[in-house]
Amino acid sequence: MKRTVTAAAIAAALLLLAGCSAGTQENVSVNSAPAVSDAPLTAETPAATVATGDAAFVEEVRSELRPNNVIPNATDEQLLEAGQKACEGIAAGADTLTLSVIDGEQTDASGFYPDSAVIISTARATICG
Repeated sequence: MKRTVTAAAIAAALLLLAGCSAGTQENVSVNSAPAVSDAPLTAETPAATVATGDAAFVEEVRSELRPNNVIPNATDEQLLEAGQKACEGIAAGADTLTLSVIDGEQTDASGFYPDSAVIISTARATICG
């Protein structure tokens, strides 16, 4: 009977040890290697983050102009005309930091045309081709 109890105790101990070691094993699956292609990598075109076109230009200019801008009553057509003027200046290589697309606009303390700057940067992003 002592042998049966001893054998049962040893069997139980082996089962416990086997159970503990089973918890440390990792499940590893073998995947086949990815296919190698001779074709070169091709960059994907990023999704457009800025809307383009006349409506996007007008909406963006209106949202970015300072509250005390010099053209508070400008119509959409006038803004688009100023945007086209900005595109022409950009295409001609004008210094856009000193370019004004608004008649009579005065520079700020740093020598820039703040309202024209909004129109120029928005035109560059939305309507200039």
